Amino acid sequence: MTMPKKGKKAEPELFLRKKLIQFQREIVELKRINKEQGETIEQREHKLLFGLLEILDAFDTLEQNIQGKEERLEKTGQRFVKSTRAVHRKLLRLLQSCHVEPLEFPDNKAKIEHCKVLATQNDPARENEEIISQEKKGYIHTERQQVLRKAEVITVYNEGPPMKSVFSSQNHNNS
Repeated sequence: MTMPKKGKKAEPELFLRKKLIQFQREIVELKRINKEQGETIEQREHKLLFGLLEILDAFDTLEQNIQGKEERLEKTGQRFVKSTRAVHRKLLRLLQSCHVEPLEFPDNKAKIEHCKVLATQNDPARENEEIISQEKKGYIHTERQQVLRKAEVITVYNEGPPMKSVFSSQNHNNS
């Protein structure tokens, strides 16, 4: 029986050790690449969603402008309004399929995590933080429970003078 020499036994161990280190480095590099790609995809998705939210804002503005004038439109104008509403509904369904929905306020109260208060008004007949109007809808990713955009609102505040934001979309739309 001959004993293997130390050098011959050490060669396979050294080879395996080098391979293990190489694989570990490759795993670390692949994890880094995967993380970067995930972040890039998330940024693209975020950009796309915000573009779609801007389109929804345009539909909301259009709807506000049409209200009350629809009856005075000719048949062609009424068909245009109907078609526009159909496109709006399709866009909402598309976003819902991606787990994006408008924020809802069942108690009609502004919550700081869901709202950006543009202005306040005194109204003793109402409670503080009650939403008077929603200037811009907010949206939430329901699967992640992540607010994508806060709703821009005007609320009641009876414990001080009314506040009007410089960034109010009401001011912006009137200029």
